[in-house]
Amino acid sequence: MKIALTCGIITLSCLPIFSFANESLTVGALATFGASDYAVDDKVSAVPLFLYDNGRIYAEGAEFGAYPLKNDKHWVRVGVSYDGRQFDPNDAKIANLRHLDERKSSINAHASYMYITPIGGFELKATTDILDKSDGQTLALAHRSRFHFYGNKLIIYPKFGVTWHSDDYNNYYYGVSSAESVRTGVRQYHAKSGISPFVSVSAKYRLYDKVGIFANQRVEWLSSTQKDSPLTDDNTKATTSIGMTYDF
Repeated sequence: MKIALTCGIITLSCLPIFSFANESLTVGALATFGASDYAVDDKVSAVPLFLYDNGRIYAEGAEFGAYPLKNDKHWVRVGVSYDGRQFDPNDAKIANLRHLDERKSSINAHASYMYITPIGGFELKATTDILDKSDGQTLALAHRSRFHFYGNKLIIYPKFGVTWHSDDYNNYYYGVSSAESVRTGVRQYHAKSGISPFVSVSAKYRLYDKVGIFANQRVEWLSSTQKDSPLTDDNTKATTSIGMTYDF
């Protein structure tokens, strides 16, 4: 397994919405290991972390937006977020895949609603690509909860749910066009819409008054149409992040 060092931005999917952020600005530096679902070399990335939320506007990693509504029971968010899914043919482990077209990351517009109950938050979130990469959409349903330990020094946020990816989204990231097939010998493939379950656990431990440790583990199980793609060699996509934070 080849490990490459890159720089990037941590995606929202690795961060809790229900929520580490507060009116003070939190910045951090994380090391992120990604076990890709694509047939590519896995990578270690150095990524920045930003958390801020004053009840009107917010920033969480690669997601930025505003609250049209926020109270003890209802959170409505609108904004933009970075979608880090991408396929770089130069990293492919199979020779034929190295001649495919690149599948690029994108920026999504999003809207979400979360209803907060005594057993956690139930969130519905819709996104759409605004950079004309996939022209696709996603719809996610998730449950979030929060647990405090050691006098609030340790906070843990489990999250689980399912994400529906549209036909356009999946076909851009997992399909193979007829032109690519003729050029590379990789079989033509049309990916349809599908549903992917996921689970994520984030944690923050306060070492000192302003210094802490942040960690996240996320696993996504591919839908059948994604698993059947010639671009993939696994049925899961896993991301592990850990690093230090400072509260201003």
